[in-house]
Amino acid sequence: MTDLSRFSINQITTPSWNMPQAIDGYARHGVHGIAVWRNFMEEYGVAATRQHLRSADMWVASLCTSEWLNVTSPEEMAGAIDTNRRLLDNAAEIGAPCLMMVVGGVQPNDKDIAGQRARVREALHVLVRHARQVGVKLGLEPLHPMYAGDRSVLNTLKMANDLCDELGEGAAVVPDVYHCWWDPDFEAQLRRAGPDRIATFHYCDWLVPTRNLRDRGMVGDGVVDIPRIRSWLDAIGYDGCFELEIFSELDWWKRDPDETVRIAIERCAPYVQPRKK
Repeated sequence: MTDLSRFSINQITTPSWNMPQAIDGYARHGVHGIAVWRNFMEEYGVAATRQHLRSADMWVASLCTSEWLNVTSPEEMAGAIDTNRRLLDNAAEIGAPCLMMVVGGVQPNDKDIAGQRARVREALHVLVRHARQVGVKLGLEPLHPMYAGDRSVLNTLKMANDLCDELGEGAAVVPDVYHCWWDPDFEAQLRRAGPDRIATFHYCDWLVPTRNLRDRGMVGDGVVDIPRIRSWLDAIGYDGCFELEIFSELDWWKRDPDETVRIAIERCAPYVQPRKK
């Protein structure tokens, strides 16, 4: 019997479903874990989302995503921090243990990536205080270096671990195989993080060729050695949750979401089972 108790589906995998459709759709297939996407939550309402999740016996892996921090003035940075405080409050209300921090790329018309990383670091030090107060972790997800220009200047798991060392309680890492599989230090940095620092873990696959920046593969369709990565997680004692997160405007987003969920369960089942102790 397939045990899906650790398995969640990130809503961006089935973007044609709104919030109530996603909650009911995942539950209909026996998946009771969901990573809530911010725009769907806000459209439905935070209170309505919380109530619907509870009535469907759903648990939340994360809230995606933060307000980006690649702004051009101190006033805009203050506004972005305030928005992220509100999102931390929202995450606490719906029962999400972490807010996914997508920190933004280099500032517009500015090539100073080191300066932007410093600004992000400063903002995270401000935000972590509120994260501790509401009991929601800042989920530091390193994105592949090809995203550094626009989406995130946080690009390796080592960078995320270094920030967690600084930030302490209230921060955690969110490794994603799409973003980290290539990194020679991936295994070592997972071991460094240990089981307690990993807030949630993202599955998908790297397609060859990758046709655009929203062309991730279903588990098993690409070149990522997921069985080996799962073995690393077992070795460090990780007992947390897994998320399937697929951006796929050329394939999976065009399919019937019920088909996507059915295939997701088939493909992910071997890699989300409880750890053998």
